[in-house]
Amino acid sequence: MTFPDLGQPCLVTFHAHPDDEAIFTGGTIAMAVAAGWRVVLVVATSGEEGAKPDWLTGDLAATRRSETLTSARLLGIDRVEFLEYRDSGADQASTGPSTGRPSPSGRPVALDAAPIHEVVSTLRRILFEESACALTSYDRIGIYGHRDHVRVHQIAAAAVLATGCDLVEATVGRGALHRLRLDLLERGLEATSFSGALVDGIGTDSDPRLVAVDVSRHLWLKRAAIAAHASQVVEASSFMGVPPGVFHRLLEVEWFLPTRTVDGRFAALLDAARVKDPRDAQLGVRRP
Repeated sequence: MTFPDLGQPCLVTFHAHPDDEAIFTGGTIAMAVAAGWRVVLVVATSGEEGAKPDWLTGDLAATRRSETLTSARLLGIDRVEFLEYRDSGADQASTGPSTGRPSPSGRPVALDAAPIHEVVSTLRRILFEESACALTSYDRIGIYGHRDHVRVHQIAAAAVLATGCDLVEATVGRGALHRLRLDLLERGLEATSFSGALVDGIGTDSDPRLVAVDVSRHLWLKRAAIAAHASQVVEASSFMGVPPGVFHRLLEVEWFLPTRTVDGRFAALLDAARVKDPRDAQLGVRRP
């Protein structure tokens, strides 16, 4: 597929928390940069509700923003924008007000309490400033159900309207995750530590639009970007609920759902790195 010369293409990648950019899209970002794309990272919250490690004496939000800047430099990202909403947390109900970004107490408003039109307007402004031709967000369940991830999905879906921007949603191939689980059970993993019900709440099942992207060529950069988030990823005992020892299997393939195609260049970039045989998209499990 060929395209007319439209200048340097720009990808805006929109994420809920620091470290999401590296975990879910780090390999694809590195691939886009290597192909000559300008990449802009927009992070909705500062991740204040993440676990604070014992060794960290400073402010967690500031630390996580600093880690994101390091990750961005490693991946070759050109611009980073922090929207500075508060992390809504995975479990507790939000206590933030329903209007305005700063609350009367001076604390930022939680993302899920912020007026959605306000966040949509900010993201759309960035898309126009950058003449972006593609935007990444998350699937409709926010990949694994975190409410800030679901909010990012909603915001991005609204922000691309009336633009010339493609929308591509990061996800996880549920079928591949089930195959990984079965492989690990055969190797002796306790079934109670990685249930099928857990897998059924993650990512996307059978969808003909699902694209599995092989990012193994850029895995070293992705791993470095993830490691930059030392306050979270290195300390994490699990990820998306999957048990310790499984996390590293989630890195060599990234999944996307193209949900709006106008420009088409990002879809072509993903297609060029597509895992050709779906049986190979097994989260690091190699077939004989």
